[in-house]
Amino acid sequence: MNFLFQFLRLIRFPNLVIVALTQYAIRFGIIYPFLNQAGLDLFLSEKLFAMLVGATVLIAASGYIINDYFDVKLDQVNKPKQIIIGKSISRRQAMFLHTIVNAIGILLAIYVAIAIDHPMLVLFQLVSAGLLWFYSVNFKKQILIGNLIIAALTALVPFTAGYYEIVLLFDNLKTQEVVTNFEGDNIRSLLFSIQYLLYWIIGYSSFAFILTFIREIIKDCEDIEGDKAFGCKTFPIVYGIPKAKRVANFTIAFLVLLLTFLEFIQINSRDWISFTYFFFLISLPLLWLMTKIGKADQKRHFFIISQVLKVLMLIGILYTGIIYLF
Repeated sequence: MNFLFQFLRLIRFPNLVIVALTQYAIRFGIIYPFLNQAGLDLFLSEKLFAMLVGATVLIAASGYIINDYFDVKLDQVNKPKQIIIGKSISRRQAMFLHTIVNAIGILLAIYVAIAIDHPMLVLFQLVSAGLLWFYSVNFKKQILIGNLIIAALTALVPFTAGYYEIVLLFDNLKTQEVVTNFEGDNIRSLLFSIQYLLYWIIGYSSFAFILTFIREIIKDCEDIEGDKAFGCKTFPIVYGIPKAKRVANFTIAFLVLLLTFLEFIQINSRDWISFTYFFFLISLPLLWLMTKIGKADQKRHFFIISQVLKVLMLIGILYTGIIYLF
């Protein structure tokens, strides 16, 4: 039982729950309402979608394992109380677990890709698994490259959930199984719904990318002592914490600007529920974070900011419930 508990800690089980929640939120909070509005149903079966989510979660879990495997010495400085590999789980066991978990995830992805007649889609998972390995070995020690990789992989979580469904939708359009039920204005309405759906999926993926990039910069500030001791070249080490904080705040300002544009659209369309949600639960907290980042000068300050960013990511995901209900 203790081994299982430590294994769940190793794979960051709460984070994996958020990964799964994100993909299901995209499916039922964005894709389903838009397709339903166009008189369509979901194209990817519940079984295959569950397998796709399983593949995403398992590959993410394997990434956490291999990251901790290569970070044992680093973590002894940055977070000595949280070390699992070498204490509760041996290095050999960790490598075995990584291999098995990663292999099962990729096999699930292969099954889904073949089942929908798009075998090349497995590249999403293969590239993700490869990037997670090389990130742990090398990229995380290089300036900004590691931050951008993690941000991109996080953005891929909502994007994948939407992309598979859109691929199947276009397959049906090509065979005219969908088009035969539409004509004239209805076809234009269908195409508009697809375009609007793409905007939302890209929007969510961009939101995830930007927030994760900010969080990675903040985490580098938090872990600067250990990273510096082991020769890492993160942004705060190369350019200093003050410049890293400016980069984080500039990126937040850019995100707030994008959200302001979205909120302006919501006001014009009199979507007061969405406006209230975004303004009070996302935009204002981001502006508050900018002041906190400006004042941060201790490890615990950066830790708190990092956790707030994670909560904001979750709040963004939960907005899909608003779309589903209203």
